[in-house]
Amino acid sequence: MKTSLWRSWLLAALVAPALACSLPALAATLSVSQYAQVNADLPFAIALKKGFFKEEGVDIDRIISGQGGGTALRNMLASDLPYGVVATSAALAGIRAGVDLKIVNTVSDNIGEIALVTLPDSPIRSIKDLAGKKIAITAPKSTTEWMTRMVLDKNGLSGQAEIVPAGGFAPALTALSLHAVDAAPLNDPGLTLKADTYRVLFAYSDQIPRVTWLVGITTAQFAAKEPEKLRGILRAYRRAVDFLYANRAEATSIYAEVWELSPDEASRLLPKYFDMPGEWTHGEFNPEGLATMSAAEMVIGNTDKPVDWKPIIDQSLLPEDLRRPL
Repeated sequence: MKTSLWRSWLLAALVAPALACSLPALAATLSVSQYAQVNADLPFAIALKKGFFKEEGVDIDRIISGQGGGTALRNMLASDLPYGVVATSAALAGIRAGVDLKIVNTVSDNIGEIALVTLPDSPIRSIKDLAGKKIAITAPKSTTEWMTRMVLDKNGLSGQAEIVPAGGFAPALTALSLHAVDAAPLNDPGLTLKADTYRVLFAYSDQIPRVTWLVGITTAQFAAKEPEKLRGILRAYRRAVDFLYANRAEATSIYAEVWELSPDEASRLLPKYFDMPGEWTHGEFNPEGLATMSAAEMVIGNTDKPVDWKPIIDQSLLPEDLRRPL
């Protein structure tokens, strides 16, 4: 059923650009999963605001956000610029459904935006205290599910806590406030801006240091037809990452504008991410991060064997100094 649904919207997505062939060329739209929601996407906002895309020969005038669950992938396939940023799990799901995709760069290797929290007066003080408790996740087979199961297994608690799908971050926190669950995932900005409302049990990145969870993808056809355009996108992205670290005040200002935060909120939120290894990569692939993502796919039952990354990843579009053995 899932495979047939993927193929149905894939057909619709591929027809749209064909219908537009006779129209005048316009500036392109870039699809980025959860844009202006997750901090890992900040380099794309910088590349757009600073004009790096146009300077690298790619006329991108707008970035649209996919809400996860394959939305960004569908947006990318329907675009006249079939490059987009998606969760690695969504890319793998598309490939399993028969979409001829290539992963061409890593966007983030650190999941530091999410923590597992309890209420301030909760008796749960350590991971070991989760035995026999109820833990909310956002949805079945979500990032929060595989991360939670991995952490429980790492700490000898596999099968000893009940995993409860809540339907999203907000419903999970509601369930926590009603004492329907004992712990729930919380992401930024709430993780930082509402620090007094919840007590952090652990940051997932402390338990799972590196995981390739956000990647750039394209179709194999577009990679063969327009490699220089894709190289331009990846160069602009790399420049934006360099700019972010070298110009933190201006990067924070752009972050506040695009994420619709006050300058004070942005200044409280962003600094910790500068010190997270892999939060923003230059595009290179991290073997440890890929191995973790492969294990995650097995944890939630998407595959019964490790992911073979070699036929899926195309490093030829990356600068040579960023290419890594897989």
